[in-house]
Amino acid sequence: MSALTTIRKSAWTTPLLWLAGFIVFALFVVWNRDLYTFLRYLTLGLPQGAIIALIAVGYSMVYGIIQLINFAHGEIFMMSTYFAILLMVPVVGDNHLGINVITAAVGVMAACTAWVALSNLLRNRGTRLAVSVAVGAAVAALNMVLIPEKAGDSLPFWIAIGVAFIYSCCLGVTMDLLAYRPLRNSPRLIPLITAIGLSLFLQNFAQAIWGSARRDFPTTNKPAIFENDTVQLANLTDRFGNSNVLSTTVLDITIIVVAVLLLVGLQSFIHFTRTGKAMRACAQDRVTAGLMGIQTNRVVALAFALGAGLAAVAAPLYVLRGTFISPTMGYIVGILAFASAVLGGIGNITGAMLGGMIIGIIFTFVPMFDTFDTFAIFDKMEQWGWVTQQQWNDLVNAVGRPGQYQLGVAYAFMILIIVFKPTGLLGKASAKRA
Repeated sequence: MSALTTIRKSAWTTPLLWLAGFIVFALFVVWNRDLYTFLRYLTLGLPQGAIIALIAVGYSMVYGIIQLINFAHGEIFMMSTYFAILLMVPVVGDNHLGINVITAAVGVMAACTAWVALSNLLRNRGTRLAVSVAVGAAVAALNMVLIPEKAGDSLPFWIAIGVAFIYSCCLGVTMDLLAYRPLRNSPRLIPLITAIGLSLFLQNFAQAIWGSARRDFPTTNKPAIFENDTVQLANLTDRFGNSNVLSTTVLDITIIVVAVLLLVGLQSFIHFTRTGKAMRACAQDRVTAGLMGIQTNRVVALAFALGAGLAAVAAPLYVLRGTFISPTMGYIVGILAFASAVLGGIGNITGAMLGGMIIGIIFTFVPMFDTFDTFAIFDKMEQWGWVTQQQWNDLVNAVGRPGQYQLGVAYAFMILIIVFKPTGLLGKASAKRA
């Protein structure tokens, strides 16, 4: 058997094993409950996994090139939501100071992005600085014009999301330029601590501008296409003989379609464009890529911008599903995405996509076990004398229901996998040592 054949077979091993495991789990749920229950949780898990996958790709892209875990990536997800609100919700009360501060921050982000983008065209640093400052000032002035002062002046949803997307990409580039690039050759622990500090800074910055209270996404700005958007898929009977309509929403369908298109587009960009090849070269060996003429700093900045952009696309779709908006909202999603990136193989974009879908589905299925006492296997356990209904009730009263431990279960699953496969599902062993 040739080496190429062996590699091709090994490439199929992991997906086939996961498919087999998923089928076994599906059969377990269908036997213990019913097909309706399995499909209902699956239709909830797929969009959740798609959102996590979009964010996890940002972790993997950055790590693949500079071996940095950007723990502030979840805060980009959070900031993109607030950027959108900034453009859709009128200024209330005396919060003009906060508006001025965020406008100045937008100007700085635009100036930093212009500085990086113009590095090829303007070699003279003084000229580039002057042009970058002018770009930042112009963007800040435009931002002040876009911020609504009264109801009816707000930007339409899709335009606001587009502007928030651009702001988020600029934020990603700014983070790299100001926080990470100066530490590029430092010991790995220093950029890691910086990333944690930057995460806390962005959380506190958002809290200072918009407050710490949770808020809902403004319903007046919700697109009409997502109103009364239930889509019926099938009519199924559950375990107790009740007829139930399996349904989803246009929003969830949109999330899955957008995620698939973006992830396929990203893979095509990385594999079939000149810039994508430069990114792969930097991921293989950044020093050698620099010696071959690739501008590694621009490539790293592009990786930050792409990762931030994907998170910015995921954020409004995520909150439209009914999630509260708060300065700490990026924490939970961020650590789920980090777990997904590690599960799939940190630095591997395809692995991050796969890991995000797996973690999202697991996270969604955990609350199904809140009603474990309605499972067929619970009836068998009662017959065998292993458990009683009272014992189950006492356990729930003492430690709570499984749904309370969604995050812990997702991380436990990730740890279990990397114990047996430390490089992740699709990761490759590296010859480098810390």
